[in-house]
Amino acid sequence: MLIAMTSAKGAPGVTTAALALALSWPRRTVLAELDPAGGDVLAGYGRGEVSAGGLAELELAARRGGPARHLEAHLLQLDAGARVRLLPGLTDPIGARHVDWHRLAGALAAIDGGTTDALADCGRLGAEHFPRDAVRRAAAVIVVSRSSLRAVRAATHAVAALKAESASGAGVCALAAVVVAAGEPYGEREIGDALGIPVLGALPRDDKAASVLSDGVPAGRSFHQSALLRGAREVAARVAEFAARHEAILSPPAQVPAPVHPIGHEHVR
Repeated sequence: MLIAMTSAKGAPGVTTAALALALSWPRRTVLAELDPAGGDVLAGYGRGEVSAGGLAELELAARRGGPARHLEAHLLQLDAGARVRLLPGLTDPIGARHVDWHRLAGALAAIDGGTTDALADCGRLGAEHFPRDAVRRAAAVIVVSRSSLRAVRAATHAVAALKAESASGAGVCALAAVVVAAGEPYGEREIGDALGIPVLGALPRDDKAASVLSDGVPAGRSFHQSALLRGAREVAARVAEFAARHEAILSPPAQVPAPVHPIGHEHVR
């Protein structure tokens, strides 16, 4: 199951939000950095780790058999239990023009035979070489927004564009929002009313924990019990449930056909 996360403009923290949700996800998950502007997780949370794989290398390998065949080899482990893995993003944004987003989205949606979910950080909606095919293929699209008037106004325009694309039959099925730092000044209900889509929760302002994710500040013992991670666990559960519900609508289970009795075994009165 693929879930796409995007933002309208500015810096609402979509990458930090996506990483927090991935680390809190209720199932095995892959965080895929599809932002055409480049990936930030290794530079921040990875504390400058240099990747031997990632999106650019995967795209080269995919020319020999497609991304699904090579995806596993380009994932990095993000936690001790290997429940969370990372597909590092581009190091040079110019490479975004060469990525086959359509095939990559299909590979992410079916990773591990569907037993692992994929969270795709797609970056800013409307950016050059935006991974639109990943958004179209996703079971759910999550718009990340801060709660300021400027951020909500930008998110409103983004949601309208996504809805228009959906109405044209170009994909984008289920839309929802996640708010970063609700109450500054608008709350979740007000933002949901303004956007016209459900708000699945809010991630609190927690600069100390956020700096671990965004800037590689060493995590203390209390990191996993921080306000940010506690909030992320609640939001992750809601997003997973929302996406799974809509994935079931898109791909209902195959119905087993009724048995057909052989002609020779029919009852004759």
